Amino acid sequence: MSLSDLPEAFLQTILHQIALLLLPGAAGNMEAARQAAAATLSAYDPRTEAELRLAARIVSFSLQALEALAQAADPEMPLTRVLRLRTGAVSLSREAEKAERRLEKLREGRVVGEAEHLPEPEVLGEPARIEKTTALMDDNRKVAAYAKAHGLSWSEAMKQRRREQRLTERRQKQQARAQAA
Repeated sequence: MSLSDLPEAFLQTILHQIALLLLPGAAGNMEAARQAAAATLSAYDPRTEAELRLAARIVSFSLQALEALAQAADPEMPLTRVLRLRTGAVSLSREAEKAERRLEKLREGRVVGEAEHLPEPEVLGEPARIEKTTALMDDNRKVAAYAKAHGLSWSEAMKQRRREQRLTERRQKQQARAQAA
């Protein structure tokens, strides 16, 4: 079985998700990003859906770890964020390594004739940290976009966004009180 033998909707969903991570490197060209995603996944030679899912995890976690490290290199970013991003990158790398070991076990089982669809192990301990890291990276992208749109430094943009968020929250509370009264 090859990538082309897998269900089309399943394959396209995975390619799209990986392509989104590769889009900046493809200069915004989605087709180039999808081709890069297909080539990257093909390098893992997935033969089953389980192997493709694991290959996608390896690629996804690895790319996200690299993005976290790249964001952490911003000299204007507060040290607390830098440390959170670096810690998150380590967690993402660890998850990629777990997926790689699991993929190797599936392949070994295939070679010796064991069942191809071994149950996937539970992900232990790291999902919450991974979610926090991806949320932090997403917030950093928003701050960077805000900074660029308003001609501010990263730190100034962060302060301005926080100020605007506090004002919005205050207005919402005041409206809620007014409606309750």
